[in-house]
Amino acid sequence: MSGLKLNKHNGVLCAGCTISLLGTTLKTFVYLVDGLAVDTGPSKFRKDYLNFFNSHRPERVVLTHFHEDHSGNAPFLEKNGVEIYSHPSAISLCRVNAKIPFYRRIFWGSRSKFSPRPVGSEIEGLTRTFQIIEVPGHSFDHIAIYDPGEGVFFTGDLFVTPKTKIVMKCENIYRIMDSLKKILNYDFRAVYCAHAGVVDNGREMIKKKTEYLENLVGEVFLLKEKGMGVAEINKKIFPKTAPLTLISGKEWSSEHIIRSIISDKG
Repeated sequence: MSGLKLNKHNGVLCAGCTISLLGTTLKTFVYLVDGLAVDTGPSKFRKDYLNFFNSHRPERVVLTHFHEDHSGNAPFLEKNGVEIYSHPSAISLCRVNAKIPFYRRIFWGSRSKFSPRPVGSEIEGLTRTFQIIEVPGHSFDHIAIYDPGEGVFFTGDLFVTPKTKIVMKCENIYRIMDSLKKILNYDFRAVYCAHAGVVDNGREMIKKKTEYLENLVGEVFLLKEKGMGVAEINKKIFPKTAPLTLISGKEWSSEHIIRSIISDKG
């Protein structure tokens, strides 16, 4: 487990942490721009992140979604008088202590209850207005934050990697594809991802991920037409089992990609 690493990119302050456990390395990033913090980081790094927020106090925080690696420090910021905003659909979940599987508590820590305010179509920084874009798929409440003046997106977990090989059980591949296509309608260059960090060629990478998923859908249905089931297709396309699949008891699995493509169509 490493401490917080800070760097600045075109006026955006990036605060990242890394954890390596049982063959899996996970990174997470919090961003601060124009007085607005995007996400709060996991509570496992509470001391580091609270020191960061004490030194660089935001006017307000907007959560890309409710998962604990993004909202873990929100309760402590709220107690210190910082306004927290989330998608309205996640507020009831945030108001109770999160029920988190054991392996995720090891990775990210727990998340206590807090009471975020509902975010609308826009949120104010100190000097400019950011647009809130709904991008469900990874989670039902997922949003991206668009800075039209700078031409950048803060995408939470929408991007992460151009070639997705493992997802959570709850994820919907078609909604993710729709969300990727949705933000491509906007004028932007860079992407600030919650796990990949700063992606300077963000538009290109979003296009690449969209094309990858479209091709994957086609491949899955070709194999299905040959009579293969979900498990058989998964083994054909993703022959290696990711360590996180074993660690998570299959909450994260490539098989969920195949299932979603077949079952969530339409």
